[in-house]
Amino acid sequence: MGKPDWMEEEQQRAEELTETGKTTNNAAPKLERVKRAPKRKQKAFYLQEQHADAFELLVIEQKKQGLKAPELIESAIELLLKKHGKKL
Repeated sequence: MGKPDWMEEEQQRAEELTETGKTTNNAAPKLERVKRAPKRKQKAFYLQEQHADAFELLVIEQKKQGLKAPELIESAIELLLKKHGKKL
């Protein structure tokens, strides 16, 4: 036994709307995809106090521009890898 006729019609209508990008209710709010940060892994480093303090100050300054500590350290690691001829 197959699907009832009305279910087949609804499925076909849904597929057509998906292909065209239209909706049945254009005034309804649209779901927006949330862009999430990439998965990260914790790594412990031992640093000299002066390096750690300088990094903390940099993080505080850059937070005003929307950058956070993980993004800053990833940028530093990318520069270090580039300096030593390595790739991600």
